[in-house]
Amino acid sequence: MDLKFLIQQNILKLFGKKMKQVLAQIENPVLKDVGEGTVKDIESGPLVPLFVRLWRTAVVLGGLALLLFFVWGAIDWLMSEGNPEKLKSAKNKIVHAVIGMGLLAASFAVAKLAETIFGFDILNIVWPTPK
Repeated sequence: MDLKFLIQQNILKLFGKKMKQVLAQIENPVLKDVGEGTVKDIESGPLVPLFVRLWRTAVVLGGLALLLFFVWGAIDWLMSEGNPEKLKSAKNKIVHAVIGMGLLAASFAVAKLAETIFGFDILNIVWPTPK
C-alpha cells in the first residue's frame, strides 16, 4: 500500500472524531449567508445581480449608440454630395454600427450559453429581499 494512504488512515483513526468536531465549528463571517454553495445560493449572491445590472446597462447604452451611429452614418451618406471621402466615412459609421449590433447579439448568446451551462437564468435574476 501507499505510505501516504497509510499515514492518512492512521491520523484519521487517532484524531478523526476530534478533527470532525473542530471542522464543524469553522465559520466564515463574510460568507455565512451564502448557504450550501448550490446554484440557488449563487443566484442570490451579491455578484450576480451586479453583473446582470452592468450587462443590462451596457446593452441599453450599446443599443442607443447603435441607433445614433446608424442615423449619423445615414445622414452623412445623404449629405456626402458624391464626395468619396465623406461617403467612405458614412459607410464606415454604418458598418461599425452593424458590427456593434453583432457584438450585442453575441453577448446575449454568451449569456444564454452560460444559462445552459450553469442551469439558472442569469438574465432574469430574482432580487433578494432583506429578511
